[in-house]
Amino acid sequence: MKSNFNLKNIKRGFLLMFTAFALMTSCQKEFLEEPKNTNGVTADVVFADRAVVESYITGILRNFRAQYTTVDTGGLYAMYFARTVKGNDIIQSPNWYRFDYGHENREPNYRRTIFNWDYNYDNVNQANVLIQGVENSTLDDVSKREFIAVGKTLRAFHYFQLALEFAPNYTTDPSASRLPIYTEPATGASEGNPTSPTSEVYALILSDLKAAIADLPDSRLGKSYINKAVAQGILSRVLLVTQDDWALASSSARAAYGGNAASAVVSTNWGAGFTDLGDQEWLWGMYQDANETNFFYAAPHVMTDHLTLSYQATYVNTNFVSEFAATDVRRLFFDIYGSSTPYREFITTKFAFTFDTDLPIMRKSEMVLIDAEAQARMGNDGPAQDLLFALQSARDGSAVKSTSTGAALMDEILLERRKELYGEFGVEWFDAKRTRSAIVRDPEHRVVLTVPADSELFYLKIPEKEIDANPNIDESINN
Repeated sequence: MKSNFNLKNIKRGFLLMFTAFALMTSCQKEFLEEPKNTNGVTADVVFADRAVVESYITGILRNFRAQYTTVDTGGLYAMYFARTVKGNDIIQSPNWYRFDYGHENREPNYRRTIFNWDYNYDNVNQANVLIQGVENSTLDDVSKREFIAVGKTLRAFHYFQLALEFAPNYTTDPSASRLPIYTEPATGASEGNPTSPTSEVYALILSDLKAAIADLPDSRLGKSYINKAVAQGILSRVLLVTQDDWALASSSARAAYGGNAASAVVSTNWGAGFTDLGDQEWLWGMYQDANETNFFYAAPHVMTDHLTLSYQATYVNTNFVSEFAATDVRRLFFDIYGSSTPYREFITTKFAFTFDTDLPIMRKSEMVLIDAEAQARMGNDGPAQDLLFALQSARDGSAVKSTSTGAALMDEILLERRKELYGEFGVEWFDAKRTRSAIVRDPEHRVVLTVPADSELFYLKIPEKEIDANPNIDESINN
């Protein structure tokens, strides 16, 4: 059963995305004064009615599964899959994402760098338009607080992606100054802001999320939308990076998954292709309808599925396959080619490609594992073992509860994150960066390499076009 996502809202969202662009350009006055142009809608109209604001938000969320220029520079999923192929567990053939796989796609004029910058800053700006428009609107106070909270959640989410993509790890160098901060909408006359220390970027992220959680409702229009649980889930991810409040990381993750780990991790998606956000275990996802499809852009499904007409481009490291017990429902690996080429030995059927495949953004099982990690980081080994086993026993009836403590228990949790979340948001790369670990590829890989801990390969250079357009960013930033 598909979610209750309203397709009409998507179509209205397209119009309102165009409206936002009109409001942000230097030709705003001409646009509004030309009586023959009926596409422009002023801010007082867009933000005066609750239903229209919801449509505007739908337009922003539609960007998560957008088509931009190429297959590997689509929406949010494209950035996530580029992270996925940078690790050791997944192997990419000479196809789309091959430059990300080779850790080559980070120079200032490359499409990965440009797309990841433009995509996230565009959505930051849309969030700022939403926040300002609602603040200045005649909406009732309850609606204002809710929609401003949605805007702050979106702004925080995209600044978090920018910090991950373009700055060193937070705990490695919080003073690194690489990202401009914008909290107001841009206009054609706007001058780019100077960069701010990474610590200030994270301060904004945390401030936005904590404020949003206070005002967001539990209800929402559908699972593609933002509610309190989604914001709590994002906050718990951010706190995995800052590593300065494990108690809040635990409580935020627990609030996001509902507090009962055993029931939270129950999923019908394993073996069914991870195509339906109607599964109770999905917290947040990108809805797709066959009539308004992402066609052949929707990674990971379109890359990993070797059983349908798709790119059939992604393989799984045989050493990663060996980490799964034969009784684990997640052991969805097959040798369908009988190839003598080592990297082509295994494919996965975790993801099935169809034109109406929904794409996961956040799942409750991840939140349970964040809770487990936070408990372990605080020295609470028993609760951490219980949480880890809640997931493991749901995936494997033969699983045995861990008796490990300290660093050994932490290693088990990190391995379980890779086993549960591979292919979804680049968990292996994300964990290596935040824990200051190296990525060491096995000889089975098509491109064998080592990315040292804290290497510059963990972040991209600032796009040249941004440096050229922003007088407050010096060319030396990429040195």
